[in-house]
Amino acid sequence: MYEMHGNRQGICHMPELSVLMGIYNEKKIQAARAIDSILGQTFTDFELIICDDGSEKAFYQWLQGFCKKDARIRLVRNGQNRGLAAALNRCLSLASGRFLARMDADDISVPERFEKQLAFLKEHPAYAFAAGNAYLTDENGVWGLRKMAEAPQKEDFLHTSPFIHPTVMFRREALLRAGGYCESEKVLRVEDYELFMRLYA
Repeated sequence: MYEMHGNRQGICHMPELSVLMGIYNEKKIQAARAIDSILGQTFTDFELIICDDGSEKAFYQWLQGFCKKDARIRLVRNGQNRGLAAALNRCLSLASGRFLARMDADDISVPERFEKQLAFLKEHPAYAFAAGNAYLTDENGVWGLRKMAEAPQKEDFLHTSPFIHPTVMFRREALLRAGGYCESEKVLRVEDYELFMRLYA
């Protein structure tokens, strides 16, 4: 059962996929586009768990209203700003899906993202997680492509993370076995890089 304020009450369905999003005082137009890109996925059996990480009251009130548009959204709030890792760990603690997808509040997911990633993970049980490339965009549209290594090796970690965090989908057991996100200030703003290294180790 879900005991969440907002728009979900008494729902017992356990979705196959949980989407984890932390948000903090984001531009409303970007947040709306990010959330709508998840709601518009061709794969529909998911819950979108959004943790507002202590945003200003006005933004949170807007977010509450916006999230009422779809019953698959679960919105929670931290009383104070604790950082992305803590927000994602809170989402993780509430997630019920066998698979866990990451999403940022200022990005857009292409409609087939979940469908393709789930198909890959189901067809390749040896993989703990999968990620993707990313189009680079601005107010005028797409201006470039960030292409990552297809099967990163440990050497690919030497200069930067070989994965784009908001494109990743994990198997639930793999992320839990790794202990979730590290909330130490030592990895502030590189919590994804640190997590991927632990997963590889």
